[in-house]
Amino acid sequence: MPSAEPNAAPLSFGKRFAVLNLDFMNILFDIVKGTPEGGKFVANCGQWVDAVHKRDPRPLTVFTALYFTSPSQAELPKDAPFTKLVNGFASFDEKSPGVQVPSYLNVDDEDIVLQKIRWYAGAGNVLETLLKENNIDTVVVSGLSLSGVVMSTVYRLFDLDYNVYIISDNVLELPVSDHEKYAAVFLGSLIPKMNLKVIALEEALEALKHS
Repeated sequence: MPSAEPNAAPLSFGKRFAVLNLDFMNILFDIVKGTPEGGKFVANCGQWVDAVHKRDPRPLTVFTALYFTSPSQAELPKDAPFTKLVNGFASFDEKSPGVQVPSYLNVDDEDIVLQKIRWYAGAGNVLETLLKENNIDTVVVSGLSLSGVVMSTVYRLFDLDYNVYIISDNVLELPVSDHEKYAAVFLGSLIPKMNLKVIALEEALEALKHS
């Protein structure tokens, strides 16, 4: 992404922004971190979360995790397309360590962790209420996977009239081997077409300082 003009004002998220870390889950991070792309993604997300945690006051910071009650998975209609999709991948049992946020991200009591039951980050939880109650107008998105939770959430937030920033270094497609071609479409074409902003991690860290 082109760097800002030398005399341009520093990038800022404003004063009413939220940080959304979508599906930062052990099961997904463990799948990707053994690859060069995935290892970099995990390191980038760790750097970003650490920087956000150091903000005082901290912006509204939300992590999402996909999981269901076990063994019934009552949240999933039988034979629905999404049911078939997730059952072909994993059980996403609410008691499984795999659905927890990785411990090395140091989630604490100021962070909010929400269960979700579909691709969209606000499915089956209070995300939209949290954004509204905190008078949020801008969201900064990281997440895994790009074509799933990230794009589903971006489209919904766009419809809800939020300003959206996607940190390009903090999103990843699954399988990792597909990332380059899907990122070219989603980040290189679709997001700019919606007049939303794709920024690098370095730009996000600078914007955080000015927000």
